[in-house]
Amino acid sequence: MTRVVFAACLLLACSMASRLAIAKDPTQLLLHKGARVGIVNMMDAELTHFHKGKSLTESFYKTQLTNWQVDSMLTEAVSPHLTQLELVPVTMGASDGLMRNRDEHFVNNSVAKGLPRDVARQFAQLAASEHLDALLVLAPGLNNSSQAGATLRKELPDYLRGWGFVTSDTGEAPSLFNMSQVLLIGVTPDGASLSAREWGGGYTELWVDYVAPANPKQMPLELLDKMQPAFARILSRQAGRVMEWITVTP
Repeated sequence: MTRVVFAACLLLACSMASRLAIAKDPTQLLLHKGARVGIVNMMDAELTHFHKGKSLTESFYKTQLTNWQVDSMLTEAVSPHLTQLELVPVTMGASDGLMRNRDEHFVNNSVAKGLPRDVARQFAQLAASEHLDALLVLAPGLNNSSQAGATLRKELPDYLRGWGFVTSDTGEAPSLFNMSQVLLIGVTPDGASLSAREWGGGYTELWVDYVAPANPKQMPLELLDKMQPAFARILSRQAGRVMEWITVTP
């Protein structure tokens, strides 16, 4: 009996590990020329500063609001690609329901294997309100195995989310981290479904012109603003990659 129970537990553990490791395979999204594609930002305009000290007690992290217009950053990242494909970009906000449950659906849980039924329903309703054929969504994520898969940043804590940067006592140039996801969602009369998802953990840059302030725990906004162009470049690459899964038909 003990061997049977152990074998059953081992099988369950292997099954759970498999589900965590396997992400939904992206599928090509077919859109007709002139199709309307909604551009939806669900990220806050904030940055997290994580400092790796020589010991755990010397490490710290702090999240600060910025003046960045993330909606505009996303629109500027995707609109040229959509226009080139002869699609119509439509910038819009997420519904109150999606934003209210954002962390539960996109941070505390993973959509790597597909959209939960309630999330799919809400995206379908959002698309119907503007007669959209697809959605491009920017949402925060978390540095854990279910979100990042093989691109997990093992040198960073698993509680880091969204956009941020890492400093250390060594004095080396800070590195940017990008725990966000860009989702390509197709919309049909049958509902909304995830076609492709581009996780941002592998997209990073070094902050080469960084000069540490007098108090590194109090970053002035003008210093944080210097990182905005770098994150705009990262977002453009990330969004461009997910849009490779769009095929336009006459």
